[in-house]
Amino acid sequence: MNVVLAVFVVIGFAVTIERLHLPARAREVGRHSTASFDVLQDESLSDAEKEAALQDRSRQLFRLLGILTGGSVLALGLPLGIVWLLGQAGVGSFRGTLAVLQRIDFLTGTTVVGLLAYFLVQRLRAS
Repeated sequence: MNVVLAVFVVIGFAVTIERLHLPARAREVGRHSTASFDVLQDESLSDAEKEAALQDRSRQLFRLLGILTGGSVLALGLPLGIVWLLGQAGVGSFRGTLAVLQRIDFLTGTTVVGLLAYFLVQRLRAS
């Protein structure tokens, strides 16, 4: 049962991350970082203009940091919380599920399956 609950945690984490659009937010961080670097290199801007642009970018990056941090905590906390509640109800074991999540064979398997699923989804989206 603990293996089933561990799979639930992994799937719940992945689904929650996708539903909260966290990968897109992470890409947005990359775009803001690149744009900030471009501002620094833009010789047509005065120092005051650069500072204003960088302050605007830093506010956006700080907002994204909060979204990514909160979303990540929710994505992990929600399925683990459900597993804990099920453990309290006598269905599986919270500690046992955590032990399964830490096993190298489980981590390897979920990594391989996750990568295959990612490439499959990317291929289907490209079609």
